[in-house]
Amino acid sequence: MRISVFGVFKTVTMIMILAALGVVGYAAYNGIPAVLEELAAPPKGPAKSAGKEVIVTIPKGASLSQIAGVLEEQGVISSKLVFKIVAMIRGEQRKIQAGEYTLKTGSDAGEVLDQLITGKTLMITVTIPEGYTIFQTAELFRSKGIMSKDAFMACVRDAAFIKELGVEAGSLEGYLFPDTYFLRASEREDGKLLVRRMVRRFQEVYDAQVRSRAEAIGWTTNQVVTLASLVEKEAKPSEHELIAAVFHNRLRQGMPLQSDPTVIYGIKPMGSKITKADLKNDHPYNTYRHRGLPPGPIASPGKASLVAAVNPADVDYLYFVAKNDGTHHFSSNLRDHNNAVNAYQRVGPRSAAQ
Repeated sequence: MRISVFGVFKTVTMIMILAALGVVGYAAYNGIPAVLEELAAPPKGPAKSAGKEVIVTIPKGASLSQIAGVLEEQGVISSKLVFKIVAMIRGEQRKIQAGEYTLKTGSDAGEVLDQLITGKTLMITVTIPEGYTIFQTAELFRSKGIMSKDAFMACVRDAAFIKELGVEAGSLEGYLFPDTYFLRASEREDGKLLVRRMVRRFQEVYDAQVRSRAEAIGWTTNQVVTLASLVEKEAKPSEHELIAAVFHNRLRQGMPLQSDPTVIYGIKPMGSKITKADLKNDHPYNTYRHRGLPPGPIASPGKASLVAAVNPADVDYLYFVAKNDGTHHFSSNLRDHNNAVNAYQRVGPRSAAQ
């Protein structure tokens, strides 16, 4: 076998390293030529051009030898022996974290080791904004390749699944807590797994303090979440308690809530222009046509809305109208409200509320 000057230097260096680590027995057992052949050999995995991205799974509890073998098989490194030596020299053989990684073929052993130590595994990031409906979430799941819209809607309306999650409602609307979630690539096909996490997150946020307050005012969890979803769709930052107060005051006086988002829930995309025909549509969620809370939540409320739903501000407001600057004007009587409407919203239908 013909060996270059660089090859000789590399060989001597590797033998010195092996000796320093006390693993020279490997070379003694297998023979120096075998070690040289392994170091000089190309990747043993499927032929892949250098720089090609591959998804590599590092099993939980895998030994350094097993990890090195997986990397070599995928063509990420050219020699598992070199990878093991580098890891041992750096004393980081036990710092490698399990998971799925996007790595490149023909990579340097040290760079690969850095990636595996950071634990930056391949993840799908799913962010559910506050106020998203199940219809919007279904589209998000579809766009991420997690679940089709039909499959998602069937999932969040599955009575047995809902009961299993400990939710007492007709669907999971309002219980898919708005947050950022991470899903491993291998979990992508199990959409229910992410739905479970979202409901579990809701249950963490809907904590003992909120539950206790809900019990004190005689409200069920579903009533709280329903009101919180209205607050979420109507409130601007810092106004949650005030919006909640308007709805609580109206409920006490038997007034319709007249919340615009309820008019188009399940009928049109949220944010659509509301027409006079929409206001007359006698569907169950239309709080212009039906007094009291709607049958269930109309969106996913965030923590601020959930807390405000059971802790409304101590005010006597019955109306609010958007001021077109990101805030609302609140009124305690119809006359003041009409004046505010004339001042801020001269055209188009108004709600509760507005």
